[in-house]
Amino acid sequence: LAAEAEEHGWHGVFVWDQLLWREPIKQVADPWITMAAIAAATEEVKLGPMVTPLPRRRPTKVARETTSLDRLSRGRLILGVGLGGDQFAGEFSKTGEEVDDRLRGEMLDESIEILLAAWSGESVNHRGKHYLVDNVQFLPRPTQQQIPVWAAAYHGNLKPLRRAARCDGFFPVNIKHVDEFARA
Repeated sequence: LAAEAEEHGWHGVFVWDQLLWREPIKQVADPWITMAAIAAATEEVKLGPMVTPLPRRRPTKVARETTSLDRLSRGRLILGVGLGGDQFAGEFSKTGEEVDDRLRGEMLDESIEILLAAWSGESVNHRGKHYLVDNVQFLPRPTQQQIPVWAAAYHGNLKPLRRAARCDGFFPVNIKHVDEFARA
């Protein structure tokens, strides 16, 4: 599908990062394996998750996965990030993940900080409220100088919009009209 999209002039192919979804959807593919297949089957199209709920994942593991995928795709990865939420099939509460939005926001911000440091190739020393990285150097570096990070944001919700403003772009969530996009 991604190769066909590229053939027809599409600029990007993004996949959901979900463990579960609402009925009637029962089959959900792993996004990282799927993106690796997309990278191998295409030459130019950008690719990435839309979006990875970083609070559900260890930032050090994501650092390795994103670097590997960026190198495999020859610098075409865009990392979409967000809080995620339990409203999508209860995937957080059903798997013992953090359900408090405020705490997931803290975890997301810390994770972004760790990823940016890890992609630099320098030693990472991070002692935060949620994560510890003690003098770890993540090599090799990504192909891109810095993998673009796009944050999910809802119109009218200022914290995610501010986070997105600090990132390289944003995925507008639940925008119903172009005017809402403009206001965001």
